[in-house]
Amino acid sequence: MSQYRISNSARADIVDILRTSQTKFGDLARQRYQTLILTALQALADTPYRIGSHDRDELAPGLRSYHLVYSRQQAKHPHGTVRSPRHVVFYRLANDDVIEVVRLLHDAMEVQLHLPND
Repeated sequence: MSQYRISNSARADIVDILRTSQTKFGDLARQRYQTLILTALQALADTPYRIGSHDRDELAPGLRSYHLVYSRQQAKHPHGTVRSPRHVVFYRLANDDVIEVVRLLHDAMEVQLHLPND
C-alpha cells in the first residue's frame, strides 16, 4: 500500500491550515507544516495502523485518527521542523486498500461536529 485519497472536506482543511500558517507565521512555517502534512499522509498510506494511530469507531465505523505530532521527527525540511503541530488526521482504510483522508482538524475542535454522518 502507499496511496491515499483526500476528501473534498480534507482538501479544504489543508488549504485553510496552510493559509492560516502562512498568515500567522510566514512562508517558511507554511512550508514546514505542508511538509509535515504530506509526510504524515504518506506514512499512514504506508502503515495505516502505525504507532500513534487510534481506532475511532465511537465517532464513525472504521474511522481512525493520527495526530501530526507523531510524524514531526520524520518531516525533514531545510528550515527545521514544526515545533508544536496541532492537527489530527481522520481517515479510514477503503475497500481497495487506499487510505481515505476524511478530515484534518485542529486538536481543540469538537470532532463530532465536523465529521460526516456515515
